[in-house]
Parts: sequence; C-alpha cells; structure tokens
Amino acid sequence: MKFNKKTAFIFSMLCAIVAAMMITMIGFDDSCSEMKDNILRIRILANSDSDYNQQLKLGLRDEILKESQNLFDGAGSYEEAQALVNENKQGLLGAAKSYLEKAGAQYDVKLEIKPEFFDTRNYESFTLPAGYYQTAVFTLGEGKGQNWWCVIYPEVCVGSCTERLNTAVSDDAADIAYSAKRYTVKFKTVEIFEKIKKCFNLSK
Repeated sequence: MKFNKKTAFIFSMLCAIVAAMMITMIGFDDSCSEMKDNILRIRILANSDSDYNQQLKLGLRDEILKESQNLFDGAGSYEEAQALVNENKQGLLGAAKSYLEKAGAQYDVKLEIKPEFFDTRNYESFTLPAGYYQTAVFTLGEGKGQNWWCVIYPEVCVGSCTERLNTAVSDDAADIAYSAKRYTVKFKTVEIFEKIKKCFNLSK
C-alpha cells in the first residue's frame, strides 16, 4: 500500500513538472515558430565529398552570396524577401550554372525553393531553433556530398550582419536567439519535438 501511494505521489509530481514545463514552453515555442516563419535559409548540396566537389561547393557559395548581396535591399518583410527570391530564382540559377561551367564541372545544378528541416544551429552570436525553414536549395550534380547552409534573410551570411536578425523577428524572439545559453534545455526540447513531428510528416 505504501508503495502504491509513493508511486502515485511520484507520478503526480512528474505530471506537475511536465505541465509546468509545457506552460513555460508556450511563449518560447511561439517565439521559435516566429523565427521559423520569418527567416529564409540557403543550403548548397555538394555533388560528393571529394576535395574537388567540396571546393566547388564553397566556390558556388561565394558566388551566390555575391550575387544576392543586394537582393533584399528593398525588402521590408519576410513576405517581400520571399517574393524577391522567387522573382530572382532564374538569375540565381543562371549565376550558379555559369560558375560551374567556368570551373569545368561535368554536372549541372538545380535550384528549389522549399521547406527544409534544420537541427538547432548555433551561430557565433545567436542560435536558431530546429524545424522547417523556407530554403533556397542548390543541388550540385547528385547532391550526395556534405552541405553548406546559412541565413540569407535577414542577411546573416553577408559580412558581420548578425544584428539584422532583429529586423526580421520581434524583440522577444531575437532575445531568445541571442541569449541561447539561458534556454539550452528549451532549445533541446523544441528540437526533440520537431524531430518527432518530422518523423510523422507533421511540420511541413
């Protein structure tokens, strides 16, 4: 009997802890969702992991970042930035094809604008939560090599523009991104939850 009461008490305490964590996660999860809904990312998939193909991937990275350096100058919102990417898709793809041709690559490149899953990512001064982000995906050849990724809106990849994150999300969301050490457990909780949703195709 004592064992049953003790078990019931422990179970009740665990339920209370879980409920408390869920309550504290509500605002945090909303801010994470805001980041995922207002940030555009870029991913470049190399043809293979050979040194040659990895160098081509990095060279294409530099070319695309140069090509898109002023792309979002007129963007005042995520929606405007996304429209600019779609409008300039052929130009970006053309620049990628031209680079590969000049480099003598024996394969093509394709560009897709689509939701892509990312794990929690720690940048130098901020952290982005795991989940699906709208992404410009460049696939070189078979796309079987290691990939490179970054944020193109706001323009985090260009120079030292990390503070531009504040222009894309609310102050609360930006504070979470820039103060990630205070939210390590919550970021991990979001990542686990997002991976569970990914397994069941619930996030796209």
